[in-house]
Amino acid sequence: MLNRRLLRTKAVQALYASQLSAEANRLLGIDQIDLAFAPDLNSMEYQDRPKLTRMKGMAVVTLDELIKDGKISLDNEAPSEVTKVSKRVFEAYNRQTIGDREKMVRRVLNETELIHVDFVRVLSLIMELAYQAQIDRQRTYEDPDAPFPKESGLDSNRVIEVLKQNEGLQEEIIRNGINWSNDMAVVRKTYKEAMKKDEKYIAYCKEKTHTEEEDQLLVQHILRQIILKHEVPLNFLEQRDLYWDDHSELIRSLAIKTLKSADSAETFQLSPLTKDWEEDRAFVEELFKIVIEEGDQYDRYLDEQLKNWELERIALVDLIIIKTALAELIHFPGIPVKVTINEFIEIAKRYSTPKSGKFVNGVLDVLSVKLANEGIIRKSGRGLIDNK
Repeated sequence: MLNRRLLRTKAVQALYASQLSAEANRLLGIDQIDLAFAPDLNSMEYQDRPKLTRMKGMAVVTLDELIKDGKISLDNEAPSEVTKVSKRVFEAYNRQTIGDREKMVRRVLNETELIHVDFVRVLSLIMELAYQAQIDRQRTYEDPDAPFPKESGLDSNRVIEVLKQNEGLQEEIIRNGINWSNDMAVVRKTYKEAMKKDEKYIAYCKEKTHTEEEDQLLVQHILRQIILKHEVPLNFLEQRDLYWDDHSELIRSLAIKTLKSADSAETFQLSPLTKDWEEDRAFVEELFKIVIEEGDQYDRYLDEQLKNWELERIALVDLIIIKTALAELIHFPGIPVKVTINEFIEIAKRYSTPKSGKFVNGVLDVLSVKLANEGIIRKSGRGLIDNK
């Protein structure tokens, strides 16, 4: 299974995007109400602008009732013309919002699957750098102002040979459409500005022969210190993946594990993104679905807990993080309470305000005890472990 924090983060991202989309759909609905009650400038009849303004205001209030409760309150005294417009606008809002929710979940799941593509791209970049080393070593004329040792190079490295000869990796590169022909400037600049100035690579190139361990150490060094740290390849990778900061640690781990297996063709194994993608997908989808369905109930829990606060005053990201944590606390009995709380505290620290970690911690600590005492949170199996 993928790192659970990454999956939790994806659920939070999908919920946040869905909330923004819903608000945008609401504003579009208000625009439709404005049009419905705008003065008809082509009409010869008198246009009662104050009345139209009042009707527009009532329609917006009615729309918000429908969005919040799914029905119009009994004390709503809006005339039938207003309720008719509000219901029509709400139906359009609802269709669009439901569709957007599905799109947001698909998008974050697709982004997660693309981590594998970025991982393969990193391995491909290492091989492209080896090809640049080969071209450099084959040059007949050496630059007298900047001589570079050519006793060996990345192209003669055993690990690189294993990568180049592995049919599975080559098929993955082709299948994922990874081609450096349009980005050779990145490859050449990385080789020239990073590798050829790297002391460990220079020392490696001065020696004609190397042990298996030395070959492995060099490739690991190029991965860790050049590809994943030097500004040229790093800027390129960040532009390809808007969530590189979220994904880079997993990509690094997959690449390291794969390279360590490449001491020989017999031991080589391309690390899979996850052992069970369907389980990972289901975890994100379930968290998302629960928060959407139970969000109003979670608001009531928070209203009771934060009596001196209005929910509108809480940062939207914090509110979504807390609700997602509540969904996991209540509906995933096999996950210990402390694990859930600690994970969402870390997500709050990373993605919200500087004070969000403490705020989320305080709210979840109290609510988890309260809901457990009420029998709403019930743990079983590994979920009973108290991770203090």
